[in-house]
Amino acid sequence: MSVLESGLPARLGTPEEPAAYTVPLVFSRQVSPAERLRIEDPDTARRLTEQTGRTGPDLRLSVSDRRLLVESTTLEELRDGLADALSTMLLDLGTELRRASAEREVAAEARTAHEQQRSAAVHATVATIRFD
Repeated sequence: MSVLESGLPARLGTPEEPAAYTVPLVFSRQVSPAERLRIEDPDTARRLTEQTGRTGPDLRLSVSDRRLLVESTTLEELRDGLADALSTMLLDLGTELRRASAEREVAAEARTAHEQQRSAAVHATVATIRFD
């Protein structure tokens, strides 16, 4: 991920600089719907706030195309720990979603194998029936 500098407020570094603003970050790939749901969950922002000890307006995260919009923050907060917390959260989220996907795949394979066994058993029983 990287900061999309052109998306920052034009007043940064001036006396009119906002106290908090949206910092757009660019993902290296498209975000899946499951990732988006978890990222945008208010609990995710709450946990990041707790982890970094930040104060001030409520942090919000939203995904727009290949961008993560970190709302109500500053570049300084990102530099001072929020970026690391975001990176860790995204790595953990990816690991968790991959593990859940693998578990679903194993369960689906087990259901398929069971269905094949059931179907074979029914077929074998049908094959033994004779009408002489």
